[in-house]
Amino acid sequence: MRFLTKTSLVALFSLLAAIVLVLGACAPAAPPKPEPTPPGMINSVLGPVSPDKLGWTLIHEHFCFAYPGWFADATIAPYDREAALQTGLKVCETLKAIGIQTIVDPTPNDTGGRDPLLYKELAKRTGINIICTTGLYTEHEGSPAYWKTRMPFGTDISKMIAEMMIKEITEGIGTTGVKAGAIKIGSSPVLTDYEKAVHKAAVMAQKATGVPIITHTEGPTGGVEQADFLIAQGADPKRVVIGHVSNSKDINYHREILKRGVYIAFDRLGLAPLYGVPDEVSVENIATLCKEGYANRVMMSHDTVNYWVGRPIEVPEQILKLLGNWRIDHISKDLIPALKAKGVTDEQIRTMMVDNPRNLFSGK
Repeated sequence: MRFLTKTSLVALFSLLAAIVLVLGACAPAAPPKPEPTPPGMINSVLGPVSPDKLGWTLIHEHFCFAYPGWFADATIAPYDREAALQTGLKVCETLKAIGIQTIVDPTPNDTGGRDPLLYKELAKRTGINIICTTGLYTEHEGSPAYWKTRMPFGTDISKMIAEMMIKEITEGIGTTGVKAGAIKIGSSPVLTDYEKAVHKAAVMAQKATGVPIITHTEGPTGGVEQADFLIAQGADPKRVVIGHVSNSKDINYHREILKRGVYIAFDRLGLAPLYGVPDEVSVENIATLCKEGYANRVMMSHDTVNYWVGRPIEVPEQILKLLGNWRIDHISKDLIPALKAKGVTDEQIRTMMVDNPRNLFSGK
């Protein structure tokens, strides 16, 4: 066996070095590290935006949505992003025509339809500000099994979920480069242990990032318990909006939530046939709350789903007729005039639709 000479070793190392350089040049470049969001700015899907640029805002609408399990049917009904895009473009044009400048799409991670690249394309083409979220849905309508299987072994799933949320807020969702601008969580009428873990994670992520928490409640109860739990964990009440209070016709329920210093959202307007509270009742309640000085803590939206991922849901014709007001312009065209007829002023309407969303993101 021949031993390598010093000259041969030098040549060998030179060759290896050259190979490493070539391989390095051929390797894909690492994605650039995302820039931190400047203080006081909001993560929109196109990048940081000033709270003052939000303008007229709908706090709870879905461009796409599917309940967990849709992927089991994906062979027959795969997600058609182009169809979702065309639907979304029509929705955005309607929004522009009625003066809405910002949409918050609070689709959770564990349902179908959260598509940051779709949101980005819609915002780019139409100029509508779109803010998407990170978060998890309720235990019975979300996808909790992934997290729950860890709970019997003593795993702190709150810490794991918070890490996920923080990463999506500070670095971006997956490889999209789109940062979440808020946290979405959901609760049952009585918080389950799993939901408590998710809520705790949301507060941990809020403390780390400062973004708002937007909630789903089943109603007609649950909002008081949800607000109490979040605040007990250290959430900033000024950055919490308890959603779906329009599931309840009881104005005392609304008042009890408001006493906690949080925002409330009548954000299923137009959905009365499914949740049993006619819009006229919600309008009356909103008008009363405005008279009582709560205009600065109320928001409005529809919870529309503009494109259903998977097979279309077959709805009987009589139900479709009842859902005729479940549309993105219902508040602007129908309910704002109804509120004015009840004595709500233009200033109070602007407070609910412009100032409150801005202040939610600003923590005011």
